Amino acid sequence: MKRNHFLVIGCFLAGLVACQKTVIEAFEGFRQPTGFPQPAYRLADNPITQQGFELGRSLFYDPILSANNTISCGNCHIQTSGFTQHGHSVSHGINDLLGTRNSPPIMNLAWQPKLMWDGGIFDLDLQPLAPISNHVEMGETMDHVLEKLRQTTKYPGLFKSAFGTEEITTTRFLKALSQFMLMCISDHSKYDSVLRQQAQYTSLERSEERRV
Repeated sequence: MKRNHFLVIGCFLAGLVACQKTVIEAFEGFRQPTGFPQPAYRLADNPITQQGFELGRSLFYDPILSANNTISCGNCHIQTSGFTQHGHSVSHGINDLLGTRNSPPIMNLAWQPKLMWDGGIFDLDLQPLAPISNHVEMGETMDHVLEKLRQTTKYPGLFKSAFGTEEITTTRFLKALSQFMLMCISDHSKYDSVLRQQAQYTSLERSEERRV
């Protein structure tokens, strides 16, 4: 009797873990947060899929995008630091070369009509070309990046999963990176919670809001 009892409990816990795993791994795609304006990015031109997102994430953290295979996008946009580069006044690129600015965060780019600190880029699908080709950032050429990706055992399959064939092109490369960056959304601030009526400002916060 006791053995059957433990068996039932064990099955229940295994089922609970399996359910939790299913929930964790479910990919919901892009969701418009409550209170946010309509995105500036044309999502209809680049629908976000789980395969496209995962390809973009892999590319974002892969140093193969740099000339000496040591610097990835994630080196300058550090996730645990709000996707900026902490500890430096300016970002460090290949061969520890210094840039002129610190890397901007990549959250909420779907709503940004202008990119970079000076607003010099107007299309998220083109933005990665700037750091990849900059001689003090990643110091690479797009053609060479694509050639390196084609020579790997990993990426042809990932591109096929995301886009239907193993063809690795500039357009597909940039759209995959966009799919990853578009999913980096910051919508859980105190302001967002108050807007959704999930929290209330303190008296001090209310007085500061009135001052603004």
